[in-house]
Amino acid sequence: MNRTPQPTYSTLHFLVRHGDWIAAVTGLAPLAAGVVAWIAGMSVMFVLAGVLGSAFLYLIMRSYVELVRVIVDMLLPK
Repeated sequence: MNRTPQPTYSTLHFLVRHGDWIAAVTGLAPLAAGVVAWIAGMSVMFVLAGVLGSAFLYLIMRSYVELVRVIVDMLLPK
């Protein structure tokens, strides 16, 4: 009998464990870029764009992490 090993889905399990931190750090990236651009002499509008981008990206990442958690919980073998 030729049995293939059971897939481990390590990336999904990594996201389940560390998804909150990944979403937070990813969400802060546009804000940090906007502040750096403002400090470099560009318009203060870059900070505003960074704040809006951070909120949007955090929301997207949180929903992605929650979706991965649902998939892992409901569809992957225990």
